[in-house]
Amino acid sequence: MRKIRSFAVALLSVTVAVTAVSAVRFSAAENDTQVAATNPVTVAASTEAPATDVPTQPPTEPPTEPPITVGKVQNVEKISFEPGYITLKWDKVAGATGYNVYMCNRDTSTGFVKAATVTGNTATIKNLQHTTQYWFRVAAYVTKNGQTVEGEAALKKTATQAGTVTGLDMVRSSSVLQFEWDRNPKATGYKIYRACYYTDGEYELYKTITDNSVTFFTDTNVEDGRAYYYSVRPYRILYGDAIYHAYHNTIKFICGMCSPSTDSTSFVSRVNLSWRHNRWATGYDIYYSTDRYTNFKYLDTTTDNYFNTVRLTPGTKYYFRIQPYKINGESRTKVLGTWGVEGKTVTSGAYGRNVGGTYIEISIKQQYMWLYVDRKLICETDVVTGNDDGYDNTPAGYFNIQSRARDTYLVGPGYRSFVNYWMGFYGGYGIHDASWRSYFGGDIYQGNGSHGCVNTPYSKVQKIYYNTEYGTPVIIYD
Repeated sequence: MRKIRSFAVALLSVTVAVTAVSAVRFSAAENDTQVAATNPVTVAASTEAPATDVPTQPPTEPPTEPPITVGKVQNVEKISFEPGYITLKWDKVAGATGYNVYMCNRDTSTGFVKAATVTGNTATIKNLQHTTQYWFRVAAYVTKNGQTVEGEAALKKTATQAGTVTGLDMVRSSSVLQFEWDRNPKATGYKIYRACYYTDGEYELYKTITDNSVTFFTDTNVEDGRAYYYSVRPYRILYGDAIYHAYHNTIKFICGMCSPSTDSTSFVSRVNLSWRHNRWATGYDIYYSTDRYTNFKYLDTTTDNYFNTVRLTPGTKYYFRIQPYKINGESRTKVLGTWGVEGKTVTSGAYGRNVGGTYIEISIKQQYMWLYVDRKLICETDVVTGNDDGYDNTPAGYFNIQSRARDTYLVGPGYRSFVNYWMGFYGGYGIHDASWRSYFGGDIYQGNGSHGCVNTPYSKVQKIYYNTEYGTPVIIYD
């Protein structure tokens, strides 16, 4: 019985031992780390493969892009010759997206500002100052994948062309020719070119002025009656020997065609001008102003050596310029002479007497007559006055209508002439029709004038007769 109990105990011990080994193997499958630390032998005896860590792979990098490179611009040139803008051209840069152009006004600063962005290899920079040095930097750029890279810039030193001379004007046009112009403060100086008979009409360099403060030129090597044309060109020298010229601005002379000496009178709101004829002049341009020095306006042109103005404002002083001109050569070029200024205050009277709003006005030199009634022009006409021989001249002065007649005869030494209308104003002098004349006005009176009366076309004298009366003023002047 004791033996059986001892066997049962032993069998129970074996059973417990086996159960313990099975428990250890289960725990090793849950936590290898713990098992390895507490029971390495049991782990080594295990028939299951231990868990192992999977190594982590680094992420795949995209291919590396090569850096953007941009070539330098080469051979920048100025290809324009203008005072107000500059056009640049340069060699194309391979692969360039475009070009940036930077500008510096070197006369006033040293800083550059962007002036243009272009895709081609030319650029025009506008709104520049004339006779001014400008420096430019031109750089190519490349834009790729949202990134822009600019290459090394090329520097170009240049300038705008000199500005055309302004204020070119005559000073003397007698036996000496002289002209002047406005100073160009940035110019180095001025080049004077001359064209005349001796150069076959071609402009040749005549004088170089190296001081830009000298703004006049006098030519004494001239002959009366000959035409002389001058051109003034400002220039600027920069960068050693680069010359920046201006365009030509020309002025024309006829030697001896100078300002005429002028006289003036005023009658019934007009100014009457007369001057000595210039032998070289074709005609004369008339200008007027209320300012002696400025604001002259063109009034008229005449080939005579006198001029009566339109009606002007009484009591106002006007200034007049009489400028001779000549239509020269086959080209029919109009060449101007020098001019003077004559001032005259306009008067509403005549010969020291007041004149009302109704009167007859006659200009002998113009061979013209006007009738005003209540200050309104009622009639105007060409006439023929007394023969200009010193004997039959029509008298000048302030008169009144003293006699009136219809269908009467004019009788004098060697003539008896029928007239339809007669208005006598002084002795045997009067205004009447002249059926024996086909033409009126012009210079008929010089050699084929009247005996002193005022010959008038029939329709005009009829109108004057019925719009005047005894006592109507008659104002006659040269």
